[in-house]
Amino acid sequence: MVKNTKFLLLSLLMIMMLTLVACGGNDDAAKEDTDGAVDNGVNEESDFDFEIVPEEGAELLFWSEGDENLDWAREMAEAFEAEYGVPVQVEEVNQEDAPERLATDGPSGLAGDVFASTHDRIGRAISAGLVLENFWPEEYEAEFMDAAIQATSFDDVLYGYPARIETYALYYNKDLVDTPPATMDEFIAVAKELNDEIDRGFMMEPGNFYFTYGFFGGYGGYVFGDNNTDVSEIGLNNEGSVKAVELIKELRDEIAPGVAAEDITYDVRTSLFETGDMAFDINGPWAIQGYRSAGIDFGITPLPVLDNGQNPTSFSGAGAFYVNAYTPYPDASALFAKFITSEENLLKLYETVGHLPPRLALLDNEVIQSNPFAVAFLEQAEHAVPMPNVPEMPLVWGPMEAAVNEVWNNDVDIQEALDRAVNTIENAIREQQQ
Repeated sequence: MVKNTKFLLLSLLMIMMLTLVACGGNDDAAKEDTDGAVDNGVNEESDFDFEIVPEEGAELLFWSEGDENLDWAREMAEAFEAEYGVPVQVEEVNQEDAPERLATDGPSGLAGDVFASTHDRIGRAISAGLVLENFWPEEYEAEFMDAAIQATSFDDVLYGYPARIETYALYYNKDLVDTPPATMDEFIAVAKELNDEIDRGFMMEPGNFYFTYGFFGGYGGYVFGDNNTDVSEIGLNNEGSVKAVELIKELRDEIAPGVAAEDITYDVRTSLFETGDMAFDINGPWAIQGYRSAGIDFGITPLPVLDNGQNPTSFSGAGAFYVNAYTPYPDASALFAKFITSEENLLKLYETVGHLPPRLALLDNEVIQSNPFAVAFLEQAEHAVPMPNVPEMPLVWGPMEAAVNEVWNNDVDIQEALDRAVNTIENAIREQQQ
């Protein structure tokens, strides 16, 4: 009986040891720092390196955005194969579509091992268990902007390998504005004065919560509690949120009196800026090419500081690479995701496509610093808040648009309008969760 017991114990120990070895990159025990570990060539001076090697016979499929992104992706595939001996096939898949395709193609083995996605589209895939965690969370948290880490995390767990960050800032027509205003009071005064010279000093859609959220956050409003993860707590009708709508109403009274909310659209305001009939525009980097093509001499600067001394906390978006949970090669896939988000390769992505890299070491890079537009957006990104990636976020847009438009058009009580919006959002969340 004793011999059988000893034999059983030894067998169990052997099974446990074999299981730990077989888990490879998926087991935390395999990720402990090792003195003298072989450097992967991804981050030579990192304090977080540990040895991960590709599985024998690994072959990867990389889902990449199209256009210039494909050129960069193919270059990365060739470089990774040269470094690790792992071939990588590149397939064009829109990052907006990738999470939905993962739900069907992942279990069937047809999905990319590594894929690109925007942070606001990935939440459902993560909650469904379709995405592996980032293998090096401490390293990425130390070396990337907080906004990018928050955006690509879910329930305080980092899943993404951040590749780009974007937000909006203040465009100004240099033929009309010599020095961009640093404060909101200065901004309102300059825009109001220019109303007498051109069509409009400034216009923005009052109900477009994506663009107005910077005012809410700057005054202490917020969407959800606990860094936008606790949907049971909504801060869109607190004192700070009321202050934000008061500012929006002031912008109406001083710069756009008598203009209905429905008459201010994205196309209307960008058209006015393109023709030189508007001095200021709050917009993202996607507007640069159109304004250049229109022949406008413009500059970009961070959003003006509010009267409480705080910077507007614009919404930021983050693009990242993620590892498919169904991949048969998790170690090779994680290595590839790390490889393409190294300092060197994110700089190549910026030079090829123009995506702003969220790596802290690149913020002072001379290539990026030589581009004043990039500098302005990165400065604003330091104050940005990641747009919530929880499944309940789509329930916010409509009620907030209705509330602010109601104030803008009909001068309804701000607190009452926001209370109604929050009540609508809370009811919609309860229905969704049933």
